[in-house]
Amino acid sequence: MRPPFRFPKDLITPQRAWQQTYAELAQTPTGASTTALRRRLITLSGTLCTHPH
Repeated sequence: MRPPFRFPKDLITPQRAWQQTYAELAQTPTGASTTALRRRLITLSGTLCTHPH
């Protein structure tokens, strides 16, 4: 039996940040400024997509 697979911490950390940022963006009231959250989400998406794993 193989041991359970462990994702690298440098992948888990930005994934958690991405999920938190997405949740904050979803909870932001209509009409409020979301620029900072959207930019953070884009940056984190790039980090996740280019991770060597």
